This record gives sequence, structure tokens and C-alpha cells, in this order.
Amino acid sequence: MNSFGSQLKWQFVLLQKNSIIAVSFAVTLMYGLVLYFLRDINGLDKLVVALVLNDPSVIGYFFIALAIYIELKHQILQAIFVTPFNLHHLLISKVISISLIGAICSLGLAFSVKGFDFNIVLFAVGSLSISILSALLGLYMLTFSDEILKFTMTSIPVFLVFVNLPLIQYLGVLELGVVKYILPIQGSLDLIDYAISGTPVNFVYALCSIVVFIPLFYWLAFHRFSGKIVHQ
Repeated sequence: MNSFGSQLKWQFVLLQKNSIIAVSFAVTLMYGLVLYFLRDINGLDKLVVALVLNDPSVIGYFFIALAIYIELKHQILQAIFVTPFNLHHLLISKVISISLIGAICSLGLAFSVKGFDFNIVLFAVGSLSISILSALLGLYMLTFSDEILKFTMTSIPVFLVFVNLPLIQYLGVLELGVVKYILPIQGSLDLIDYAISGTPVNFVYALCSIVVFIPLFYWLAFHRFSGKIVHQ
């Protein structure tokens, strides 16, 4: 197995040892049971989309930070930093592992309500993209705090803008007009909405948004993490 494959496997082991996988699945199971018993209610699609928007974003954003703080506390990352290692492999494997968990959890929510009666491929692309963007934003933001409590406090305004602004636009509480098109997760949200509800979507915009924002967020997270965590 190559170095990246080994690193990715190790990240899943760490997530499991730190109970992050178990907690993610347990929370998703609770949400899924509630949605399952409410599945015959009219207009449930919007609730599903809202939960799907929050579930992978919370998992991606907060759980990747929690995992790194745990590893810093137990000197795992410090031990890695003094050995020859590829920072890109380390960060990408962390983001992919936690994002896949977020995407799987969001698929579980959708299956609990829709069965197989939705566009699984586009839904998976949208939810995985939200997880990746959230994880990268979490990587960036954790460099401003030295403990999880401070990280949580500083994250509240950032996370509210990142997730809740497109959510309230989607729910019709606030009309943002063309401003919504510069929101990082708007394209992913559009794909999820289309997959669940069949709402018309501009696929060119949605896919281009994902292609532009993921590399941008990675560039920001990589340089910030490299300067503040690895070389501090």
C-alpha cells in the first residue's frame, strides 16, 4: 500500500479509536429514526435537506478539529512532525476520511425518508462536497485556537454564516438574490435539493462552484495549518 493509502487507513483507525465514527453514526441514527416516523408528512423534503446540510457540515467542521486537538494532546501529531512526512497526504487523508463519514451519514438520513426514490449520485456529490468544504474550513479555523472550547466559541459566527446563511435563503426566510451564488456551499446545496425534491438546478454553476471552492479552501487551510501548527 502506498504512503497515502496507509495514511488514509490510519486516519480511519484514529477516528474509530477516538469514537468519532461511533458518535457520528449514533447521532445520524437518532435523526434517521425521527425522519422515518415523519416520512408521510407533507413538505418533509425541506426538513431533510436542512438536516442533510447541517449533519455533514457539523461532522466535517467540528469533528476534524476535535480529532486534531486529541492528536495534539496525546502528542501524536508532534511525533509525526519530527519525521519525514508529506503534509498534503496528512491533511487530504484527514479531510477525506471525515468527509466520507459525513457523506455516509447524510445518505443514511435520505434513505430513512426517501428509500431509493432520489438521485443518489448527485446527492452524494453534494453532501460529500459540503463535508469536504466544512472540514477544510475547520482545519483553517482551528489554527486560531489552542483548545477545543476556544475553537467552538470562535467558530460560532463563522459557522453560522457558512451554513445558516444559505439555509435561511433555501427556506425562504431571507432573499439574498445574486449574493447567494458566492456562498461556498450554495452549489452543493442546490445539488442536494435537486436530488431530493427535483427543484430545477443550474448544473454548470453547481459543479463549477464545487470545483472552485474546494481547491481554494484547501489552499487556505494548507498554508495556515503549515504555518501555525506544523512550524510553530
